[in-house]
Amino acid sequence: RRSEGSRAPRLREAPLEIVTRPWRRLVLGPTGGVDRRFYTFCMLERLQDALHRREIFVTPSERWSDPRTKLLQGAAWTDVRADVCRTLGRSEDPRAELKALAQELGEAYQRAAAGLPDNAAARIETERGRDRLIVTGLDKLDEPPSLTRLRERVAARLPRVDLPEILLEVHAWTGFASQFTHLSESGSRVEDLPTSICAALLCSIFWSGPLRCSGMAHP
Repeated sequence: RRSEGSRAPRLREAPLEIVTRPWRRLVLGPTGGVDRRFYTFCMLERLQDALHRREIFVTPSERWSDPRTKLLQGAAWTDVRADVCRTLGRSEDPRAELKALAQELGEAYQRAAAGLPDNAAARIETERGRDRLIVTGLDKLDEPPSLTRLRERVAARLPRVDLPEILLEVHAWTGFASQFTHLSESGSRVEDLPTSICAALLCSIFWSGPLRCSGMAHP
């Protein structure tokens, strides 16, 4: 945080607890100094992993927020706890619930282990001295004709708009084009810069290859 906003931040005090063994060779380098580029990508990878493991949360967010914030807390939960547990058929004692779940999980493990020798969809293979569980993928199911007809009917109802209109509408929702700044970090003197940014994005799309939009092919 102390280095935020600096053009050439010093990473001598950068926390190395996030640097895993595969990244350490790249982040530290031969001299032992912290490489800013590799450290940044290492941090982004760890951030993504932590989001998926629900170790950190984003606020505000629908997908990455802490689901516990939507639960009743404190006195509000105490007032309705007995009624909720009775309705769901659960005990108010968490130890009894955990004991029942542990027993259920143990029985499920035993059933899986007992049926493994006769299970054609799962097998144990040894690779580099380590046992790995291999599970056969499910067979692909063909789409029913009703789903194909539904997809066609939904596509026919969608309005046909030009790509520039879509891009500008997305900018109106999110304001993403306003996040671009001048290289010198100062305010740009170009008026209506977001529109120019969207135009530049469209040009890059058109130059990258053929694109079909609103029934017309664009070079």
